[in-house]
Amino acid sequence: MRIENLSALTRGKERLDRLRDGGAKVIGRAIGTLKRRLPAQAKREIGKQYALPSRQIGSRLRCKGDSTSVTLTALGRAQALINFKARQNGTGVVVQIEKGASVTIPHAFIRVPANGRGAGPQVLIRSGAMDSLPGKVVDIAVVSHNRHGYPIVLLGGPAVADMLRDPGREDRLSDFAQATFAAEVDRLAEVARNGR
Repeated sequence: MRIENLSALTRGKERLDRLRDGGAKVIGRAIGTLKRRLPAQAKREIGKQYALPSRQIGSRLRCKGDSTSVTLTALGRAQALINFKARQNGTGVVVQIEKGASVTIPHAFIRVPANGRGAGPQVLIRSGAMDSLPGKVVDIAVVSHNRHGYPIVLLGGPAVADMLRDPGREDRLSDFAQATFAAEVDRLAEVARNGR
């Protein structure tokens, strides 16, 4: 997600021109503040909808910027399904991908993969039982074969990049970025003018 033409930049340009360095330092600091606050806001937005721990969301968000724009990027690798509050029951595994909506995956099981030393427990399924996976559940990779030779598949949920692309989220984050940048430019210009 790229936020360009930060409106406060053009709106407050005449106020910034009166400063010693033309406001370059003010704009640089305001961009730095926005680069710090935008991933935190995106993490909060995604965390309201999805049952993924916030540290998992935050570790997949990157933000960079220059003097005219800020870019928020999310890594596109699917999340392991065990991170979505997965628990074993009699028919398979129950997972809560979106808050308030549990999904049952029949024939799935939770186990440490045979060749996945250090991976911890994961949600797995025999490939022959993967006839119909629920909406946001994806197969990530074949991790091993069982004693009968059937491939065992690691299951995952949506990537943070997909979560960031949800309808309306980009508009809300863009509005947040514009408002935050405008407020920060005003605050820093006031500080610079008063000499503090």
